Formats: sequence, C-alpha cells, structure tokens
Amino acid sequence: MSKWQVYSLHFLRPWKRVLGKMKTAQYHIDRLFGLHGRLMASKPIPFLIGSFLVAGILGVGFVFIQAEWDIVYLFSPENGRASQDQAAVSRCFPTNYSDFVPNRQTNVGNFGKVIIVTEDTGNLLNCALARQVQTIHQAIVTMPVTVGEQTLTYEDLCARRNQACVYSPLVDLVRRQCHGHVGTMNITFPIANCCENVSMFLGHQIGGVDYLPDGRTLKRARALQLSYYLQPDDGGTAEAWEQTFTRKMLELSNENITAVPLTSRTLETDIINTSAAVVRRFALMFLLVSIVCSVSLSADWVRAKVLVGMGSLLALALAFLSTFGLLLWLGFKFIPPIGLISFPMLGLEAANRLHLATSWWRTDETAAIPERLGRTLRETGVPMTCTAVILAVTYGVSSVTDFPGLKTFFIFSALVSVFLLLYQCVFLVALFGLDGRREKLNRHAYAMCKKVLPRSEASDQPLVYKIFCAGGPSVDDTEPWQASERSLSSLVHKYISSFLVMPICKIFVAILCLIYIGLAVWGCYNLQTDFVLRSVAADDSVSASFYKSEERFFSTFGPPVSVVVVSGNEYWRQDFLNDILDLKTDLERSGYVYNINGTEEGRFWLSEFLNFVRSVGVSVDSQNDFVAFLKSTFLDNRSHGPYLSDVVIHNDTISCSRFVIQTKDTYKFRDSVTAVHEFQQIIQEHDVDALVFHPSLFFNDMLTQIYWEAIRFSAAMAASLFGLVFLLTFHPVVSLLSVMSCASICVGIVGFSVLWGVSLDINSFMSFSLAASFSVEHCLRLLLLFVSLPKAGAKQTVVSMTGPVALQHFVATLCAVSILSTYDTMLFRNYFKILFFTILFSFMHAFLFLPVCLSLLCDKLHPCDPKDKTNDANESDKTHDTVLANPYVTQHF
Repeated sequence: MSKWQVYSLHFLRPWKRVLGKMKTAQYHIDRLFGLHGRLMASKPIPFLIGSFLVAGILGVGFVFIQAEWDIVYLFSPENGRASQDQAAVSRCFPTNYSDFVPNRQTNVGNFGKVIIVTEDTGNLLNCALARQVQTIHQAIVTMPVTVGEQTLTYEDLCARRNQACVYSPLVDLVRRQCHGHVGTMNITFPIANCCENVSMFLGHQIGGVDYLPDGRTLKRARALQLSYYLQPDDGGTAEAWEQTFTRKMLELSNENITAVPLTSRTLETDIINTSAAVVRRFALMFLLVSIVCSVSLSADWVRAKVLVGMGSLLALALAFLSTFGLLLWLGFKFIPPIGLISFPMLGLEAANRLHLATSWWRTDETAAIPERLGRTLRETGVPMTCTAVILAVTYGVSSVTDFPGLKTFFIFSALVSVFLLLYQCVFLVALFGLDGRREKLNRHAYAMCKKVLPRSEASDQPLVYKIFCAGGPSVDDTEPWQASERSLSSLVHKYISSFLVMPICKIFVAILCLIYIGLAVWGCYNLQTDFVLRSVAADDSVSASFYKSEERFFSTFGPPVSVVVVSGNEYWRQDFLNDILDLKTDLERSGYVYNINGTEEGRFWLSEFLNFVRSVGVSVDSQNDFVAFLKSTFLDNRSHGPYLSDVVIHNDTISCSRFVIQTKDTYKFRDSVTAVHEFQQIIQEHDVDALVFHPSLFFNDMLTQIYWEAIRFSAAMAASLFGLVFLLTFHPVVSLLSVMSCASICVGIVGFSVLWGVSLDINSFMSFSLAASFSVEHCLRLLLLFVSLPKAGAKQTVVSMTGPVALQHFVATLCAVSILSTYDTMLFRNYFKILFFTILFSFMHAFLFLPVCLSLLCDKLHPCDPKDKTNDANESDKTHDTVLANPYVTQHF
C-alpha cells in the first residue's frame, strides 16, 4: 500500500465519514434557490416592477454627480511621501508669483508650454527659423483673452520676477543673436552664456541636438520649448488664457515648423474626451455581446431566450444605475477608471446568462414552470452567488487604501458585483418565468403573441413557415428534446470530452501546462513598474502629442529637484556646514545628477555666503553673528537678492533652506523612483534633516506603493475564495485547488501581459484586479459542479457539461473585448491585452487543465475502504452511463 493510500485511510477517511453525514452549505443554499425560483415563476410581475422602482430611486443620486479629473488625485496616494514633503516644502517656501522662480515652484500651477519642432532636415538654430520662434513668442504674449468685459494679455496674468513677466530665457537669446534672417545661432549646450557673467541651463529648452567637433557648441537643434507661467485666480481668467493658448498654437503650425502645446488642463481635458469615447465603444460592445449571446441562446424559434438575453443586458444596466446613484448619493465622486469595470461585468453577465439558459434547457419540458425555474436556480444560483460574494469581499478589502481614485474604483466594483447578482436573481429570473409561460404556450420567441406549430406538426405548412416559425415540443415527440443536438455542445461532448480522458491527451495537456507556467513565471520575473502620462489620453490628442515630442527631444534631462533642509539647522557650526556642503557634493556625484554649478539655476546660497564672508573677513562662529550678517549684509545686497527665495529666517533662526540639483536620465518614472531612492540614501548618510521634492514625484509614490496594493489584493482574493469554497463544500482539497487554479490564471495573465509590453502601474493594476472576476467565475463554477457529482466515475464527464458554455462564453466575451483593440488610447490597448489573456487562459483552465486535473485526482480526492469499492464502482458506472447518455442531466438533483 502506497504512502498516499495509508494517509488517505488514516486521516481522510474519518473526515470523509463525518462530512458524509452532514449537509453542506451548498445543499441548503441550493434548496433556498429552488424555493426562490418557484416564487419568481409564480409571481414575476411584482418583482419586475420592484426592480425598476429600486433602480429609479437609487438613480436619483445622479443629481448629486461630481466628477474628479485631477490626475494627481486619480493616480497618486493621498498620504504618500510626496504629499507629506509638499506640505513641508510649502510651509517653508510657498510659491510667490510676484517673485517667481520656475525651477523652485512647489506646485504645478497654471502654465502654458509649447514645443516647436522642425522637419528632420531642418535646424531651428538657423535665424530664418529662429525668427519664426520669436514670432510665436510675440503672438503668445500679445494674445488677447476676453473674460467677461475684460480683455487681458499675458502681461496682465503672468507670474513675475523683478516686476517683469517670466518666460523662457531662450527668447532673449534668439533676440540677441538673430538680428536678421540669416546666419546661425552660436550656443553651447546644455549650459550657455545668456549675457555678461550669467550662465543658463538650457537642457529643457533645446532638444534634438547635434554638436560641433568641440562637443559643446551646437550644430543643429530640431526642437525648442517655450514656457509661460500664470498667476492663480478664481475667476477663470487663467483657464480662459490656457484654452486660447492651445487654439493659437495649433493655428500657428506651418509647413516648416509644428507647434505642440500643453497647459495645466490639457491632460485633464483629454481624459474627459477619452471617457466619452468609452461610452460609445461600450454601446457597441453591448450590441456585439447581445448578437453573439442571442445566437448562442437560439435553440429553435420557441425555445430561444431572446427576451431573456435582452433582459439580462437591462439587468446589467440597472445594476450600473443603482451603483452609480447610490455612490453619488453618498458623496463619492465620479472618476474615469470606473468605466473599466463595464467590460468584465458584461462578460460576467453573459456567463451567468448562458448558464441559466443551458440549465433551463436541461430541465423536463413537461414540468410546470415553477418547477423548471426552481431546478434551474438550484443548479446555477450557488456559482453566481459565490462569484459575486468573492469579488465583493476582495474589492471591499482592497478599497482600504491610500489611493483615493483606487478606493472609489474598488467600492464601485464591489457594489456593482452585488447589484448585478441581485438584479439577475430577481429581474432576470422573473423574465425567465414570463418567458417560460410563453414557451409553455408554444409562442414564437420574436413574435411573442404568435402561437406556432412544432416542427413535427408543420409538415403541411409552407417552407418559409418551417424555417422561420416552427418550433417547440409536440405531444407526438417520442424522445425528449436536447439542446446538445442543436448546438456546438454535441461536438464538444462527442469528441473533445472523449479525447480529454485519453492518456496521450493528458500527457499533452500536462506538457502544455508546464510550458504555460514557465512562460508566465518568466514574464512575472520581468515585471516592471512604470507610468506613462500619455497612456491615459488618445494617441492623437494634444497632450499625447506633446508628451511624445517631449520624450523624443527632451528626455535626456529630468526635472530640477529641490533639496530642502527643514530642521536642526545650526549653520554657524563648522561640522554642520561641512555636512551640508558634503551632501550637495555627494548628490552631484550621483549618476542621475547633472552638475549645473555656476548657472543661475544651480546657485547655492550657502556657498556664496561663505565665499562672501571670507572675502570681507568677518567671523560668523555664533548663531547671532551668522544670522545677523546673513540678513543685514548678505541678503540686503542687491546682487544677492535671488537667494532670498532659498533661505527662510524666523526669529533669528534659519528654519529652512534649499538648493536645487538638476537630474538626468530620469524621464521615465521608474528611473525617477530609482534616482529619488538613491538621493534619499545619500541624505541618510549625512547628519542633515533634508528631503527631496518636485511636483512630478507624486507619481513616484504610486509606483512604490502599487506592489503592496497588488499583494494585498491577491491575499484578499485567495483568502475569500478558499474560505467561501470550504464553507460551501467542506472540502479543503477542492478549496485549495480553486485557489491554485485561480492563481495559475492570474500568474499567466500578468506574465504574458508583461511579455506583450504591459508594465505595472495603477491603471494596469485595476485591469488585473478586474481580470480576477473571469478567473474566479470559470474555476469556481467547474469545481462546484465537480463536488456536486456523487462519484468519481461521473466526474470525468464534467467537461461535457461545462465545456459548451465555456466555449460560448469565450466567443462572446472575445468579440466584446476585441473592440478595445481598436482604441487609440494606450490605456485601453493594454486593457485589451490583459482581458484577452484573461479570457484565453480562463477558457483553457475550464476547458483543458481543470477537467484533466480533476479526472486524475478523482480517486485520490475520494479515498475509500476496499470493502466499499464494489458498491462505489457500481454506483459510479450507473452515474457515468447516465451522463454519457445525456450530458445535460444534472446529477445532484
């Protein structure tokens, strides 16, 4: 006797005997669903009207609708490190729009940027083209904007420094070097001399460069970037200027140059337009799924479930209406990612609809309508409920997060799963009862008032009548009608189910499974986090065009990062001064920093102050001497005035100070995360309480925390799936198998999506979380059917009962999500990749892997004593023969 058999006899047999005398939770819930089905069939009208009333009452919440389009709110954590650092930096250095320094701002604010690109052979350093850039600048600063009765220009709205509007220093450089329309500008890059004794960093203003042999002087530049900054206002003038700016820049493009604008609201506007496109595509997807499912549900002209198919889509619409209304009533804001939930919910709705219809067709046509509907719900109610409960619990647990956008998304997903279950169990089942009465009267499925003849009684009718009208049962039929003879189910049962029990097929499936797992694990190993701003907007949108040009021409240098010393600042001590100076030196030695010392942007007040002290020969060894000389002598000097924005003195104490480092090779957010982590490690090595900050670092928090959100979601789903299956079946092995199969699907989805170019960010995480609904649905339905069949011999025919529906579901949902591949938005193309693998791998598990695995584990999962084998074998043979004779006989009734 093998070790497995010994273990089975001594450990599993007592467990089996105890549970064998108990009625599982699934048995009791099945009975409740049977009673529910009988009730719905007896009085369907009140439940139909009640569904509309409930949805209408909850839908009133739409009057409180508030939308949130801010990308920082949508895609960054609320209490992340960047948020805390911004609060600290803003307290020390609030943005002063009367003394504005672009590379030291603490928030994004209102702005207008334009990238001017020439053709591949062009050179914007030629004065002929550079003068056109000057013309664009003049058009911008003189552009009139009408707000109410006022007509304003950039001069009226601009952020200022030294009482002059702030704009790109490149404009002055062009003005000085191009007096005429001939010649070429002489510029060193990335640091250029703008005027006497003043050097400027131009890495963000000149792009697509080629150098002369000296390696410093530019030979050619294909792109220039101009930036304009506005003062904040509540009257809408800044927003009006930005809208006019965008239109004006698009008009100024010509055959020689192309102007690509961006404002603080451009990406937000493009997200709104993308969300509107989702509604149109979702309507088309509704149509496709309706057609496919209607064909799948068309048994004949009487038995077809056309009313049920349309009613199922209406049930989904009621679920969305109720969920939106309830959340809006409770004060939640509408966010664009909520639209993603529509696609998997439509797939889940289609799966439940197909299982209800096939279960209905398996019932006895001669039975009463309440009896048929009760038996239908006894078979399908538990899998539907389990899927909804698992998704609701998982999404509910995952909604406890620091991401406000993710929180709203998960709460909405949990509620729509519950409402979909409720409306399908009430509204859709009531429609089944009504449609059952029509079928009982042998009325046409489309012309519902027209009673037709069965095919066996329509021999004397015209050919058109036989083709398009005849259908339904007849009293003259000698054999019961089977849906498998009219659909793909017969092919699945006759060939595929027989093929799967062959040893050679099991070997093939095992090899295929190993290859699948290997590739999936390799893909997961190569998973990277990254976030692309243009992924949330259409490819041809204004913001996407700007970000493409920025990535192409201006990706060498990243944002200027402020290093802020916030506390513990004893500057008069030599050791503290050395720590700060060493910190700056070590940061500049990083591979992610470009040294801009000596430029206007890279000035450091402390170095200049110490040089000034040494030049005048003054001692500043005490706090009072240090602060007094800094305030009264150094900062009061007009030439040192720019340093006023880098040091804060409060009560004769330096409370905050800062300097700026210029990053490089950090255009991608994943590189920015690595760079910031390196900066923070360098800061920890010095005895200085400092932080690094830039407004773009909000998205770094998203990339650093999204891994933990994914792990927590996976743990919540695994725990809820295992716990619920165990409570229903009292079978720990099957519960573990459900978790393992679901995990296998999810690993495959992630791995193959990564191999297809998908990276992990908040959008792909939401897509992956929605993909779980498919994996749970497919695995759970098959495993619950597995444990409901009484003996091991019959369990090998599970594929013949679930395979047809799995195949129909695969075709229907694939047709639906194929629409996503036509989107011109990277977000939805990535969503299509994830859903495509979700549908494919869920189908493979339900159709191949799980049936073969269950057929191998049947005897192991149900060990018995030798004296019981004879009786079990006889009963198993009878059950197996019954299922082979009619695969649509439900064994546990």
